[in-house]
Amino acid sequence: MGQCRISEGHIAMNQSNNQQPLPAGFEALQPFVSKWAGATSLQRMTTRAEADYAEIKDFYDAMVEKAEDAIALINQYPLKAMPEDVENLAKLTLALCQAAVAVEFHGQPRAPGTPYPNSIKLTKGMFPLG
Repeated sequence: MGQCRISEGHIAMNQSNNQQPLPAGFEALQPFVSKWAGATSLQRMTTRAEADYAEIKDFYDAMVEKAEDAIALINQYPLKAMPEDVENLAKLTLALCQAAVAVEFHGQPRAPGTPYPNSIKLTKGMFPLG
């Protein structure tokens, strides 16, 4: 899989109501945007922790299939000029990391034997999609 390079910068937010939630070619991922494209790492972690395992697995399977293409597209844009649809795709790609924890390591939404809700609070994530 390729690498997603993210550096400091500001994402220009496109507020157009006519914009599609995801770039062309990623339509199959659109059902996941409202739940999984959280603005922060904490939101994406919370989504995983509170989701049913079947939901996580559906998202994971759909994203893994498109991950390399997604990263290739995301890498074409500097953070300062990332269109909103590509930013949504970047957030889904970051959410894939959360889903992978559940699918590849735990086999369930949270680590076995851990209480939820827990006291973990991410106070600052990676700029600008942190």
